[in-house]
Formats: sequence, C-alpha cells, structure tokens
Amino acid sequence: MLPLEAGRNSREGPRADPREPQPDARLDAALEWHRAGKLKQACDAYRKILKRTPRHAEALHLFGLATFELGRPERAAQLIAKAAALAPGNAVYRLHLGECRRAAGNLDEAIAAYRAALAVDATFLPALASLGNALKAQGKLEEAIACHERAAELAPESAEVTSNLAVALKDAGRIDEAAARARESARLAPDHAEIQFNLGNVLLAAGAVEEAEAAFARALEKNPRHIRAWCNRGIARREQGQGREAAESLRGALALAPGWADAHWNLGLALLMEGDFAAGWAEYEWRRRIPGFAMPEAMGPAWDGAALAGRRLLLRAEQGMGDAIQFARYARLARRSGATVILECPPGLVRLFSHGDLCHAVVARGHRIEFDVEAPLMSGPHLLDPELRDCGALVPYLSAEPELAARWRARLDAQPGFKIGICWQGNPAYRADARRSIPLGQFRALAGIPGVRLISLQKGFGAEQIAALSGEWQIEELGPDLDEDTGAFVDTAAAMANLDLVISSDTAAAHLAGALGVEAWVALGHAPDWRWGRRGETTPWYPTLRLFRQSAPGDWNGVFARIAAALSQRTAKA
Repeated sequence: MLPLEAGRNSREGPRADPREPQPDARLDAALEWHRAGKLKQACDAYRKILKRTPRHAEALHLFGLATFELGRPERAAQLIAKAAALAPGNAVYRLHLGECRRAAGNLDEAIAAYRAALAVDATFLPALASLGNALKAQGKLEEAIACHERAAELAPESAEVTSNLAVALKDAGRIDEAAARARESARLAPDHAEIQFNLGNVLLAAGAVEEAEAAFARALEKNPRHIRAWCNRGIARREQGQGREAAESLRGALALAPGWADAHWNLGLALLMEGDFAAGWAEYEWRRRIPGFAMPEAMGPAWDGAALAGRRLLLRAEQGMGDAIQFARYARLARRSGATVILECPPGLVRLFSHGDLCHAVVARGHRIEFDVEAPLMSGPHLLDPELRDCGALVPYLSAEPELAARWRARLDAQPGFKIGICWQGNPAYRADARRSIPLGQFRALAGIPGVRLISLQKGFGAEQIAALSGEWQIEELGPDLDEDTGAFVDTAAAMANLDLVISSDTAAAHLAGALGVEAWVALGHAPDWRWGRRGETTPWYPTLRLFRQSAPGDWNGVFARIAAALSQRTAKA
C-alpha cells in the first residue's frame, strides 16, 4: 500500500493549480473514506472534486492511490502521471508513479519515474530505495548497490536502508559485505520482521544456516503470518539435515498460502530427505508451477501417468547434468511399458545417453520431434516408481563405449596399482557447494596407502588445486582433452569402466559411476542433498555406491579417516 497524503508533504507547496478554487473540505471528506478503507466511496468523492476542479493535482494523486489499492495499477499510473505533470516539482508524485508502473509490470518506465523523483530531490530516500530495488530486479546489481550505498550515506541509522543494501550485496555475490550490513540492520531494528527475514536470507546464502534459522524464527515472532519466513526457515532446517522439522515449517507456510508452489516444492525436498517418497514426489511436482524454474517449456500434451503402450513419449532432461544422469533410468522404465521413448537432453550428453538401450532415440535440447505426450525427466519417479522400488534394479543403465573403454584400458593398465578415480569439486556457483565439495588435500590420507594409485577425474572447477600439491603426493591426470572430443562424460565413463574404485564428493561423477554400475564411494557433508537421505551407507538409487557421511558439520577429517581405513582393508583383499 502506498502512503496516504504523502503528496501533501512534498517540497512543492500547492496541491492544485492556484488559479482554481481549493475544495479542502471535500478533499478531507474523501480522505476520511480513503483512510477507512472504503475505497469505492473515496474514488467517487475524488471524481466529484475533479469534475469541479480538473487540475487539482492532489485529488488526482489520491484518486490514483485509491485506484492502486483497488488493484488497478495501470489506471492509477495514468491518474498520478496527470498529477505529476501539474506539479513538476513534486518528488512524491513521481515516486508513486514509479510504484504504480512497477506494479503494472513496466519496470523501465518505473525506473524513469524514480529517476525523475531524484532529479527533483537527489536526497529523497524512498526514491533511492525504490530505484535501487528496481535496478536489482533488472539484474543491474552494481547500479543498485550504488543507489543503496548513497541512501546509507544519507541515513546511516536507517535499518531499512541498510537492509536494502545488504540484499543487493547478497545478490551480487558479495556475501561477507552483505552479512555485515544485514547484521547491522538487524541491530538497528531488532523488532522489524522483514529486516530479520532479510538477515536470514543473507545468512542462508553465506552458509550460516543455524544463524539463518534463528533470524527467520525472530521474524515469525514479530509476524506469525510472514509466509516467506515460514518457508525459508524450512529451507534452513532442511539444510541442517532436519527433514521433519523442515516439513513442519513449510506446512506453516502452506497453511497461510495453500497454493504457493515454492513452499510445496521445498516440502517435497524435505519429505524425500526423510524417505517419504510417494508424498515427496507428489509435492516435488509443484516445481512445474514455479516461474523461471530450470525446466524446458512444454511443447505438447503432458503425460499424466496414463497407459503408454503404442504412444510416443518425450522425456525432457531438466536442471543439472548430474540430475539428468541420475534420472535417465526412467527412460528405460518407460520403455518397458510399451512406449516409444525419446529422451531430450543437453547437447553435450547426447552421445553418453545414445550408447546402449536406454531409449529409442536421444535428441539435443531444442530439436523438434514428433511425439504424443511429454514429461519432465525428474517426474519419472512420481509417474512410474513413487516408492523407488524399481530404480536400483535398473542399474546399470549407462555403459561405456567398447572401443573407448579398450583405449583407456591400455592407457590405465600401463602402470600397476589399485586404480582409484577421484573427484572433489562441484560447481562453486551452487549455493550449498561449500558443504558438498572437498578440499583436494583431504585425499592425502589415501595417497599413502600402499599400492594405491590416485587418478583425477576432475574437469574444470577444482582442477587447479592439483598444481598446489607441488609434488608432495602423487595424482595422475588424464589430460585436458578428457571428454573434449567425445562429449560430456563419454571419456570419463570409459575410464571409470577400467578403474578399481571411484571416490567422489556429491558431483555428477558420483551419479555417472552409479549409473555405470561401477563401485564408488561418495563422501557426503553433514546435511547432504535430499537425494542421499538422512542416514545409512547405502542408497536405493545405486547398488554399487557406498556413502561416507560427516558426523559433524565440516568434519572431512573424520570422513577420510574412515575412507582410508576401509580402503586399507579393500586393497589388502585386492
């Protein structure tokens, strides 16, 4: 809601054309309707004033505010634009014009209005804040930060100004600066629910999940109906491995907003973490209603689980490469139902998925093909195997190309030893990467085991850590051309087929090993991704994988001490 009477307190004095009579009593009466929330009566009163005094700027402005509250931002913008034209020195009118235009979806025009307000008064804090937030929405983060920094210079004790700056810094990836500003804003306004919520979001991005949960809890103490705080407290709990507690908080959000897709999807992740598969997959389907989610746009009729015999089904990979590899098995399961199955995937994965009998055809994303029904690949469990009874039996569902496998066998067998492929680093752009990726130095505990030969499977991010070893212990590299000419993971799959063991962090390499049926050990953080569950050394996804979990957050030393002990026993038997 935009503030009432703001225009009356602007720098410009007159509320209307001074040549016209000023019907103050009528305006005050209209304001009484407006304050009481009787917006239609207020609008009728403003119309009567304007019928008599068409150039009454403040009546136009207030009429616009009431119209905005009635859910008509485009019409509100028209009215307030007229007021602004009559009062060229009124910054408030231009600010409110910007807010109406933004609500109507006209972000560029909103930014122009905010800039016009600042041209009138360069120290107008609300306009600086709104301009910064609008620029942030456009992805112009450095410009947004500059606006919020200017506001913070003008009002260093303003909690809201400092909080806006913190959020912009977070979105720009300047997490340490964001956390400092967010903590300062919370100190300035400890009872402000939205500021506590913003603090929680910044801390969540910083990986300080326990502190983030506490901030969301404080937001809910001040405003028990803050649905985003309910949802994000659930996310913070899930990222601490507290699936049941996360589900409780997310259900609190859904009690207030039953149709909120984000909360349903996050509830699905919490339920899946706890092993409540059927309910979890049903909630996970809500991702399809989240705007901007990493899913391909539908090209045809959706498959709803009905009989597939004799039909052409297009399964479409979504999200990351590891997800595509993990869920590709459902192409084979759908094929067993009598369907002709086409798998669409990123271009780099076409060759990997084309080898073997996974499906009838593999096409690159964006390729047009005839089909009867389609489904996102990660809807496979919901539609075909909600209790995950069949997913493990499908392994292996990928295989190495024989010619490549023979080539890598000749290369890897040239030197003796127990050959272990290792992978330690995921994509650092992933928010929780710090909790899943492993410093390469942790593998030192394995390098000293007699007969062990460590072979890097790392591509891209993280590979630079090898140079820092300075020859202190040995890792064999497979060369920069790995997978370059063949496509993503094609060479890697052929190399894995000739290894004695793979040891990996939670990356696509772990999924590839599992899909190939290769023996692999996966080192997991204390609160791993939902797909690995809460406990245990095994997973229904991959029978050949063994899971090594942190007993406390950050305890990679303990994980690798257990891996080293298990590896010593394993190599002794080899």
